[in-house]
Amino acid sequence: MKLHGGKLHLVLLGMCAAWSAAAAEDILFVNGVVWTADPARPEAEAVLVRGGRIEAVGASEATAERAGGGAKQFDLAGRMLLPGFIETHSHPAVAGLLNSKLQVIGTQTVADVQAALAAYAKDHPDEEVLFGFGFPSALNTAVNAAGVKGPYRKDLDAVVPDRPVMLIALDAHSAWVNSKALEVAGITKDTPDPLPGVHYYQRDKNGEPTGWMVEGNAFWPLVPLFGIGSVEDFRAAYSAMLPSYSAMGITTVFDAGIPGGDTLLRNALKALSAMQRDGDLPVRLRTSSYLNSPDEAEDMAERLAAIRRDFASDLIDLHTVKIPNDGTIEGETAAVIKPYAAGGSGAVLLSGEPFGRFLAALRRANLDAHIHAIGDRTLRVTLDAVAAARKAVAESDSRVTVAHAMLAAPEDLRRLRALDVMIQTTPHWAHDLSGTLGLYSRLLDDERGTQVMLLRDLWEAAPLVAFGADYPATGLPFPQTSPLHGIEIGHTRRRPGAKEGPPLPPADQRMALNDLLAGYTVNAARQLRLEREVGVIAPGKQADLIVLERNLFAVPPHSVHEIKVDMTLLAGRIVFSRNSP
Repeated sequence: MKLHGGKLHLVLLGMCAAWSAAAAEDILFVNGVVWTADPARPEAEAVLVRGGRIEAVGASEATAERAGGGAKQFDLAGRMLLPGFIETHSHPAVAGLLNSKLQVIGTQTVADVQAALAAYAKDHPDEEVLFGFGFPSALNTAVNAAGVKGPYRKDLDAVVPDRPVMLIALDAHSAWVNSKALEVAGITKDTPDPLPGVHYYQRDKNGEPTGWMVEGNAFWPLVPLFGIGSVEDFRAAYSAMLPSYSAMGITTVFDAGIPGGDTLLRNALKALSAMQRDGDLPVRLRTSSYLNSPDEAEDMAERLAAIRRDFASDLIDLHTVKIPNDGTIEGETAAVIKPYAAGGSGAVLLSGEPFGRFLAALRRANLDAHIHAIGDRTLRVTLDAVAAARKAVAESDSRVTVAHAMLAAPEDLRRLRALDVMIQTTPHWAHDLSGTLGLYSRLLDDERGTQVMLLRDLWEAAPLVAFGADYPATGLPFPQTSPLHGIEIGHTRRRPGAKEGPPLPPADQRMALNDLLAGYTVNAARQLRLEREVGVIAPGKQADLIVLERNLFAVPPHSVHEIKVDMTLLAGRIVFSRNSP
């Protein structure tokens, strides 16, 4: 099973290319529902776009007079106009690479993975490295529960013994390799773990690597070693992915980390720059420098600034360090205050004085931190470090965002506003996705298992909450990661399309549609330092706009995900039109 079909992307790419050469037109939008995200004027009757920016917002007659006779009139015919959606946490570069290779999404057992690998190996006899993605991270938990500590390299050796095999888990926080891959990588019994107890190679009783690799610094550095991640690879990856964001009404994407080092990041940025030069970049791209290990923290700010100088443009920018500070609940690697039911409490990458010192360095450089924190203990050590950094460097424009915050202690929620820590999270997870409610109840306990994704509590506690899908780690086919799916799920806490049935507990965590829209627009722009340019429909802003076929406030809540995006504009230039030939 694939997350999305290649044919779809080819169609959308052609559609984007057809519009990319056209200059932004002066357009007068009339006769529809205009939701502006602007508190000063939440609704309007008409919007005038001129020179790629919003010229006027207001009543139909006055705005038409402002337009004069030079603007093309666009009759919304009752449809909805709103600011372009902003995806605040996604991985288009990595997703594009992974989706082009072996897909094992939907597998549940070792035997499932073996069958998919065997079929792929047979169909691709010339691939020197078999690189795949999508087995469930909980597979390791399931195997352990069966009394076997695995899965093992030998499980893959039984299918492909003579070529390196590397499979990355669906949440991208663990990997599974065969013996040949370990041999090529030079990983043996004597190879030290990258970060013992945090990012490491699982070993058998004799100390031999089993082929299971826990957390990113154990396996992402192997990707370029296996010849994956060239400029050409990334251009193909972005070309496959980005037009589909436009089709979802997304005008800005934050790439929340390309692991594996600066070479891969530079290759990705070179690919994006070439796409912009050729007129093939349909979104604004904000990316980040990935902190692979604490050893990189010392000169990270200087390295990031140098890369930014080489690549920054009006559509591309790099101002953020992504810190993967813990793992996942499924893998029992998220750092929790109370231990998991089976023992252990996960681990953090950075904590204490080193963490505070690193955040202080970012504050001095006015650079931002985007911190992966699934567990409640991770949130706590993060807030402690933020407090230390703010004390060390009082004045700064540095912004701190905690990503995910799936578990949060009430006393830590109360600290968010005082420390000016923003929250980025994924409404798509706010329902019983693939039985996660039962899984979390088993791994944590019944009480904590029903206290995940407290969206309303986060919204009320943090100075700002923004939303994104975390694709491909969302665990959903790409079309189901759209903002409209997230808006519906966040509002109902049920699977998309469900008219009735119990919502994901606690039911009082359901959110209002207005708030969810704000999380994908005005709040998202603030998270990415774009509030002066996009996020609201107001005079002077860039005309990043979308047209929905229906008013999402006028449809049943379980139908929001079915609404189609009719048109997407980036700085007044049409980059997607559903009715294009």
